[in-house]
Amino acid sequence: MFRQIRIRFDNENKVRPQYYWAYDLYSALIEKMSPALAGGLHNDGLKPLSHYLMLPERQNSVFGSLTWVINLLGKETIDEVFPLIVGLESLHLRHYGTSLRVIEMTAGPVIQENDFVAGHLLNERKTGGLCLRFLSPTSFKSNEEYQLFPSVEWIVKSSVQKWNSYSRETVIDDPEVMEELIARSRISGYSLKSYYYRLKGVKIPGFVGYVNLAVRGPQPLVRLYNMLISFLAFSGVGIKCSLGMGGCTVEPLSSEQTPE
Repeated sequence: MFRQIRIRFDNENKVRPQYYWAYDLYSALIEKMSPALAGGLHNDGLKPLSHYLMLPERQNSVFGSLTWVINLLGKETIDEVFPLIVGLESLHLRHYGTSLRVIEMTAGPVIQENDFVAGHLLNERKTGGLCLRFLSPTSFKSNEEYQLFPSVEWIVKSSVQKWNSYSRETVIDDPEVMEELIARSRISGYSLKSYYYRLKGVKIPGFVGYVNLAVRGPQPLVRLYNMLISFLAFSGVGIKCSLGMGGCTVEPLSSEQTPE
């Protein structure tokens, strides 16, 4: 099971917010967790929590409220962390000299794995295109190098890896299926901007924006593809999603947007 929570903060000092404030918010939340759960967030593989900041637009030289999106993966994480989040009233970012006061909190429904799988794999709606929006700086790492532009291969491999780390019942363990997913999909359009994410004194190169993904093939394969990509909205895409990177949304493309 997994659940998404959105917290809207008032930027009391009206200073320019940054995506990497998410790491300070994460650190403050970690301090409220049990040692066992906090320790689990440092293990290898998919972390049971992903999160990112959505920055506000600037109006009349003033920066308004911003939104922190938190995804909780797994029953244990939801049971322990959700009450901590609900109890938040404000958080102080000591590194940036500002406080963020909670002014609104919205909790999405608890989504069961079986329902998520059935909703995609049994869906009769035919769609061959998705828009993957990168809402916080996103990056992949290949051959020990950070990548400044996404590829179908990295997106698909990230989705399969994260799904397999989370799923308890529907694991994608056939290499030929992954290769088929990669071969039958492509980036049909994009708008991206490079952005550096500051983390522990290091500037990690990444990007924000969107890519349109087109996939063609047998309907069972298309549905599996859509399920895996859709899960990225909860797990995050690429690297360091538990530290504020890789936040994204996934939306179906209209027939006008989907290439032939």
